[in-house]
Amino acid sequence: MRYLKLPYRLRRFQMHLFGAVIWILSAPAPTAAQVSPAFYTYVRSDLDWYTIETEHFLIHFHVDETGSGSSRTARVVSKIVEDIYAPITSLYDYEPDTKVSFVIKDFEDYSNGAAYFFDNVIEIWTPALNTAFRGSHHWLRNVITHEFTHMVQVQKSMKGSRRVPFYYLQILNYEDVRRPDVLYGFPNVIATYPIPILNNPAWLAEGTAQYQRQWMNYDHWDTHRDMLLRTRVLAGEELSLADMGGFYSHTSLMREGVYNQGFAFTTYLANRFGEAGLKSVTEELGAWSNWNFESAAKDAFGVTGDQLYEEWITSLREEYSERTAEIRANESSGVTLVEKGFNNFYPRFSPDGEKIAYLSNEGEDYSRTRIHVLNLRAGSETVVELPGVGQRFVTGFTCSFGHALTKSVSGAIDWHPDGNSIVYARIRDTKYGHLYSDLYSIDIATETETRLTTELRARSPSYSPDGSMIAFVGESDGSANLYLLDAKSKDVTSVTQYQDGTQVSEPVWHPGGDWIYFGVSRDSNRDIVRIRPTGKEMEPVVADRAVDERSPAFSDDGVLYYSSDRTGIYNLYRSSDTDQLDRHTEQLTNELGGAFSPNLSSSGQLTYARYTAAGYQVALLADPKDLPTFSSGIPYSAPEMVMKAETSPPEGLHVPNVDVDADIHAFSAEAFEQEAELRPYDEVFTSFSFLPVLRLDQYVSRQRSRTEVRLKDRSHSETLWRNLKLGMYTASREILGGLSMFGGLLIGPGSTSPDSFSDFISPGNILDLERDLFLQFDYNKGIGLVKSRWSPQISLELFNIRRNVEKGLAIDEFPCTACYPDTTLADLSYNLWEVNLSARSKINRSLLVEAGYRYSPYQVTTERFFSKELQGAVPESSSKYFIGHGPRLKAYFESFHSYRDADVVPHGLRVEAGFELEQGKLLERFTIENGFLKPVYKKSQIYRYTIDGRLGYRLSDSGRSSGAHGFGLRIKHSSILGNPVDDFYDDYVGGLAGARGYPFYALGGNETLWTQLSFTFPIASRIKKQILFTYIDKIYARVYGDAALAWTVKWPGLENARKDIGAEIRLSLGSYYLLPTAVFVSATYGLDTFEIDLDEGFVTPSGSKSVEYGNELLWHVGVMFGFDLF
Repeated sequence: MRYLKLPYRLRRFQMHLFGAVIWILSAPAPTAAQVSPAFYTYVRSDLDWYTIETEHFLIHFHVDETGSGSSRTARVVSKIVEDIYAPITSLYDYEPDTKVSFVIKDFEDYSNGAAYFFDNVIEIWTPALNTAFRGSHHWLRNVITHEFTHMVQVQKSMKGSRRVPFYYLQILNYEDVRRPDVLYGFPNVIATYPIPILNNPAWLAEGTAQYQRQWMNYDHWDTHRDMLLRTRVLAGEELSLADMGGFYSHTSLMREGVYNQGFAFTTYLANRFGEAGLKSVTEELGAWSNWNFESAAKDAFGVTGDQLYEEWITSLREEYSERTAEIRANESSGVTLVEKGFNNFYPRFSPDGEKIAYLSNEGEDYSRTRIHVLNLRAGSETVVELPGVGQRFVTGFTCSFGHALTKSVSGAIDWHPDGNSIVYARIRDTKYGHLYSDLYSIDIATETETRLTTELRARSPSYSPDGSMIAFVGESDGSANLYLLDAKSKDVTSVTQYQDGTQVSEPVWHPGGDWIYFGVSRDSNRDIVRIRPTGKEMEPVVADRAVDERSPAFSDDGVLYYSSDRTGIYNLYRSSDTDQLDRHTEQLTNELGGAFSPNLSSSGQLTYARYTAAGYQVALLADPKDLPTFSSGIPYSAPEMVMKAETSPPEGLHVPNVDVDADIHAFSAEAFEQEAELRPYDEVFTSFSFLPVLRLDQYVSRQRSRTEVRLKDRSHSETLWRNLKLGMYTASREILGGLSMFGGLLIGPGSTSPDSFSDFISPGNILDLERDLFLQFDYNKGIGLVKSRWSPQISLELFNIRRNVEKGLAIDEFPCTACYPDTTLADLSYNLWEVNLSARSKINRSLLVEAGYRYSPYQVTTERFFSKELQGAVPESSSKYFIGHGPRLKAYFESFHSYRDADVVPHGLRVEAGFELEQGKLLERFTIENGFLKPVYKKSQIYRYTIDGRLGYRLSDSGRSSGAHGFGLRIKHSSILGNPVDDFYDDYVGGLAGARGYPFYALGGNETLWTQLSFTFPIASRIKKQILFTYIDKIYARVYGDAALAWTVKWPGLENARKDIGAEIRLSLGSYYLLPTAVFVSATYGLDTFEIDLDEGFVTPSGSKSVEYGNELLWHVGVMFGFDLF
């Protein structure tokens, strides 16, 4: 009887990391290898969904338990989509290949639309857009046309079928494993680079979506848009053509610049080359020979894209300079009080006139605002610290997938008449996972916050003069209305009852308390109206339909102040006679940018928000006076090159005016029962996407066998063929996110040696090829018995890898009783399966908890070989060399601050903690009985806990134009409780996923501890160069040091920690105007030298029974979608 020990074991931990590597290689987004709360949305079990079907579209909407929902919006959308279908598709001569689904959402106080152009799905949020960077428009007609234009124009620009959106090129290289008991090492090179079928610059996609058609006016070049572009161009701060290509490391203001300049440049192209020119350049972008706009424009127009841009900017600068010459010569504005940040808005004097409260995003790259209070007497400024808002560590809100909001104060604020508190609106989650805005007040002295409303979707509060009532704006199903809140009883009454998409904004009280003034709009301009608090006697106050008037305010003596663009630029005006404004209007400012949101002190001082090229600032007019020289204003009009040329629609393509939607109302209760126009929602799935993959997976070296060094090495071409893998990823999802599937299969065609092509394609050979297989199903509707936002979401994951080892088993045989021993070589194959079942609950925006169960059968097969001793063939035999299963509990906490360099210098905290019980049967050896191999197993029961935390800290004075600097701290610990177990179960903290100064398998044990301290700093933080299809964004460097311990029996002591130091270059790129690309190269030097003794029966090729590590420089390279993914 002879005992044989398995020569290699694919380790337990290796299978764990296989899943992580799969996600890094395959996800077409900067997704980390870990589970993240940010990529899970809440379960909203209180919503019932319905569908309206039209000729070309499916419109899906929801109703909640109270009957509220988005049914009125859905009915309007069902009309709009067919109105605009022919006009948009005819321009680009393209129609989507399936009905396009619109998903109408009214469970988040968030305004946006999103076109998933690979899926023929569009999501629309019903609240109308209310931003300081754009004017008022009919929300639904604008956003529906905008997103459908995206769908058509982007798909027209694709180089192939939308069902094959990416082609992946991937390279994996591996550490020199050194240990003879390990088949291959961990990757030291991970590169995945998708080639998409489109390269449509962001400015063109957004520009055409705003342009729509030459004769359509659902969107147009409004006064806000011209203000942004005018100030940028005159200041010489316009975005370059490269900057316009994507959103990259842009601030919110720069991102709006992509939209803004994109609209203007697209209009310029359409005016110069005709509307058909937009189709032509879109078609040229779809040619495989064109990989950027510059070359596509050359083919479409005969002029390169960069030349067109320079001609446009030069002409635009001249036009703006000429048209604003008189304004600049006579500019009149207030003294700037606040200029830090670019979103300083809604300044409000305290009742005593000594303070100004305002919203500001000072210190932020995005539009996250906090309440600031400026003390005019003391010259000091404080930030009001609201719970969860004033912290530098915050959690981003995720609206659907990929749409992020951040905890902040939004909309207008107001002082209580006693001057002790401020009322404001902020957005929070409800118990059902809805994201609603409500009113709060905060005591300035104690910073005690009091909630005033619950799930009223309230914003823009305004105190009555006596402080007894609060007027505010409420939102529902796409319409905004005016409400009153009794400050004492908290009773709410409705003042207006709009149900036709009308928007009200910025209510203020007349000093007498008998009128409420507010802005109102349905389409392109706002008017100022007033109404009694009882809801009676609504009447217009400033209501020129050709002019936008907004932001009413009053002095103590009842004089009305407001902002208007009557001259073509927003300025401040006042009138002492509210009944005859046209005869008593005074202009108070003459701005080059614009003036908004006026507010008066009791002494008559005027504060307002002033727009410049740097954004919105807070300004002060100590003594606002009429500008008599400009009593009629200095007229200004935008350059013709940014305005659509006036034309009539072609015959048969007329689209209705926005007023035709006013008589459409929500479905009645009877309609849901009769189902005449609608039906209950049935699952609609996206078409399957197929993503071809070519991977060079270089774990096989030229050496044919590590057990027999006398065999001839492979040639370079043979090695390349042996390591090549071909395959495909595939994905589909239910459009509401209830169910999704993602999977992939890669095979190694050179991993077997068939004698002929027919042998190669035989089922037996196909099954014997090396493969990487994964399949994941996610069911995100929750469990029906749990009616809560945290209802468990179920995930089923299947992984399988097969590895073939040529001549991997060496067997000592005695051909005869008197013969010397001889060696027989046999091929091995490893077949590892793992099934994971998980139930994950999103407790809040930061915390995700998980309960799961894992089943893992690992199999080894000894291929048929001829035994010299038995003088016969030993047949193929397979044995499971490991069978493991067991439950686990995990928790994930994540809270990161969002800013423009967070991809390279994260600021926040992530903690992952888990406990698992695993029962395992591990193959210990083989025994040969009657000519057959028989496995012998060793049983174990493993209790393991892990905790992994990473902290990033951006230095507070960094992150502006010079780039960010910051520290990082990583601590990871794992432990197997109880007695020591076989090293098969070891955890590892070396290599790419740990201390990089030592190979992955150099630092392994039942217990591990790894710490890393790093510092990251910019080398070139704002490169902003486009080369072919690549945008070079920034280069950073990271220096770090690691200390790691791995042990099994006895704590080795901190003095025996394995230490290293290293440096890493981080290059942040944008690829094809669409995808982030993160490139890193690190070099790490292991400071300590140590040896690992091999298990009995294993020796190195040189005959040593140990392996030495340390005192060497190790390199790691990555090309991925983001940094810090392990």
